[in-house]
Amino acid sequence: MARALCERCNFSLSTCICNAITCVDNQTQVVVLQHPSEAKISKNTAQLLALSLTRCKIIIGENNQDFACLQKLPLSSTVLLYPNEDAIELDVANNSENVRPITHLIVLDGTWNKAFKILQLTPLLQKFKTVSFRQIPTNRYTIRKAPRADSLSTLEAVAHSLSLIEALNPAPLYDLLDELITKQTQHMPAHVKARYL
Repeated sequence: MARALCERCNFSLSTCICNAITCVDNQTQVVVLQHPSEAKISKNTAQLLALSLTRCKIIIGENNQDFACLQKLPLSSTVLLYPNEDAIELDVANNSENVRPITHLIVLDGTWNKAFKILQLTPLLQKFKTVSFRQIPTNRYTIRKAPRADSLSTLEAVAHSLSLIEALNPAPLYDLLDELITKQTQHMPAHVKARYL
């Protein structure tokens, strides 16, 4: 028998996070390119962004055909969040002027391997400037283990990006993430919970 889901947040009723959702009026349009396998994971944080941000779109796919809408984005003011050698570091004052104004932020949602696969299968992405951070914030998303020390959840990466791009207060997004972690670990035995928190 299928579990009853909340109609708003789409989590099970026992892990509903609606009480922590705050509407965040971001000015930068966030475009999340989500790997299909990520969409099936209940703990994926892209859906939290869609619940909170006024300007956020999630597109599920893997390649140029799936992400054909990228062709409509303005080339001069759209950036891809990805830490390659050419990435402009948003948290370095002198660099930030090289990518102003930013109207659209593209984010790849998936494991590092799946994000790289999207990048390889979507040549449309190569036309956009890439941005990243010099200082990586501490990862708060402890309930999903990442293989790299510089890993952030999609929510954390977007929250930090928007704080740098438009001085957006990331606290409501982090609070929502904290609520997700609380709800997802509430029924774990203490010794299991200790591995994550």
